[in-house]
Amino acid sequence: MTNHYAVLGSPISHSKSPLIHRTIFEHLKLNAVYTSHDVVDLSEFLDSNAGLSGLSITMPLKDQAFAIASERDYWAQFSESVNTLKKTESGWAGYNTDVFGLRQAASQVIFRSVAILGTGATARSALAAFQGSNLMVWGRDQDSAKELSKRFDASNQELMAALSADLVVSTIPGVALSDLISTSSKHPGALISADYGTDAHQAGESFEAFVSGLEMLIWQAIGQQRIFSGLGLNAPLPGEEILIEAVRRAIDMAK
Repeated sequence: MTNHYAVLGSPISHSKSPLIHRTIFEHLKLNAVYTSHDVVDLSEFLDSNAGLSGLSITMPLKDQAFAIASERDYWAQFSESVNTLKKTESGWAGYNTDVFGLRQAASQVIFRSVAILGTGATARSALAAFQGSNLMVWGRDQDSAKELSKRFDASNQELMAALSADLVVSTIPGVALSDLISTSSKHPGALISADYGTDAHQAGESFEAFVSGLEMLIWQAIGQQRIFSGLGLNAPLPGEEILIEAVRRAIDMAK
């Protein structure tokens, strides 16, 4: 039997998730297909697309996925954000692997202070991921930034103060990020951008270190595959180190 998986969001044409997940399925020799769909109404899509075993959820559907999930893991509950749905007998189980992906992406960075740029679902995941650090939040929507600050025990900061953190996690579009950061300015910490486009890379040149959003994307996908396989988020896939290198090669070849 062939299992069917998909990534849902809008816009979706740029997504590298199909390439990543298909590479994993091929490497593990699993009988599975993975497609992408431009979706803005998750309930409507699920009502008309039965037979899916699992879903990767991207913007703007993470809040909708949280509402649809009949059961949720700890990080989904804590962040109130779901980026992974797995079909169960009673409906859909919701998970958050963005937290896992962000932690893995930052695993080589030494930091005490962490600034989150943005106030949406991915920002909540970032605030959840780095609990225990000196957390800061900056957002164009000041009301949302203040609300997140209170909820996650963070300080609401001006942009320049946020950019001086040891680790800056941008959850805003790369174009918006590059508009905010002067090419002549230098920031002492490391930048991780959830956006893995060219604009984010250009913004990263103003920081002492830059971690591509592709690292987060790869690791959150690995987390999803652990969940889809039934192993659970904390158990590695068979030959996972070799598998990750295969995924990186596939992405490089597709550039």
